Amino acid sequence: MLALFIGRALHATLDTVKYQPHVDDGYYLRYMTEVGERGLAALPAQFRFYLSDQRHWIFPPPSRVGFTLVCAAWSKLFGASLRSLSYLSLASHLALIAVSFAFAQRWFTTTRAVLVAALVGFSTLHLGLARSALTDVFVSLVQVAAIGLFIEYIREPTRSLRAVGFALVFAFAMLTKEIAVLLAIPFALYAALERWFVGREIPIGRTAAIVVVPGVACVAGWVLSAGDVDTVYHVMKIVLLSPGTNDYAVRFGSGGWFRYPVDELLMAPWPTLLGLAGATLALWRWRWRAPGAYSLELALALIYAAQIGVLSFFTKNLRYVAVLEFPLRVLAVGLLWEFFNASRSKYGLAVCVAAVALICWSSWIDFSVIWLDFGMYDPVSGALIISRKMSPSATP
Repeated sequence: MLALFIGRALHATLDTVKYQPHVDDGYYLRYMTEVGERGLAALPAQFRFYLSDQRHWIFPPPSRVGFTLVCAAWSKLFGASLRSLSYLSLASHLALIAVSFAFAQRWFTTTRAVLVAALVGFSTLHLGLARSALTDVFVSLVQVAAIGLFIEYIREPTRSLRAVGFALVFAFAMLTKEIAVLLAIPFALYAALERWFVGREIPIGRTAAIVVVPGVACVAGWVLSAGDVDTVYHVMKIVLLSPGTNDYAVRFGSGGWFRYPVDELLMAPWPTLLGLAGATLALWRWRWRAPGAYSLELALALIYAAQIGVLSFFTKNLRYVAVLEFPLRVLAVGLLWEFFNASRSKYGLAVCVAAVALICWSSWIDFSVIWLDFGMYDPVSGALIISRKMSPSATP
């Protein structure tokens, strides 16, 4: 019901989306159309097209094969158009709500899982991106699935199917967007802390394999898609180095690591504040109170901190950390749940539910202000500040 309500509300706003066919939107549509029409044979030509002109290098690379293949399959149902890509983003957001609920229900009560799904569903960032012709919500969906499966693997590392499932999803996440490889850092750190700090039986070899092998498989997938190793090397080199020469990225994506939490606060202040407080509390508790007792909270806090830290060396854009909406909102619900003692008090549970409902309403208002009234396309700091009427400058 929650996903249906959000889906209907977002669908009603799609006519107001202002597409950008000459930039990222257009490239994703090109990849979608070509593979939809010609199949896998179109992939090598896309790599050659991308390398043929330096002007292409500031736009999405063809190495996002996972997303391209899904788009091609999607085009068979809904056609190849920018509106069709918006439908894929919307469907991905609804699937993310379901995945968030399924994950939370594995750890918490059904009521608490519904609250997690509600906060994720009403994420101001995701509500805006769910209308776009971009990859970001689909990327978040796949990465959240990988996060959930890895946490479940650490919970019961002897279950082989869980390990294989994670490895497959993690590989697909990297094929969908290269930046997913950075999740290996908090994954490895979390596994190490659980093994050597808590003393849990986490197999070193198997854990290393399910984190490393997907990366090797991705390289093989890119080579098969591009046709040769040299082409893949040049595309990946561009992916890593072009932000430093991309005028837009330099002007609107520079600055310190703190830009990410600041932009998150500009986008949605209340859930961000609660999520950051929840992450801080989780790290403090794990270190000083009872290591091992807050395993889930530790994992989510590590994922948030590691992603912010590592991505601070690259272009800063909230779209690149959209996946972090998930851990922030799980931690935000956890903080409210404990504060109101919702597990033991019916009154506290009612207040907690009311608080989450109020935050969801506030997030929808933020979505209306930023994405509908202002017409946000790319949520960089300058545009966010202007949308909040904190600056009279022109839209970037």
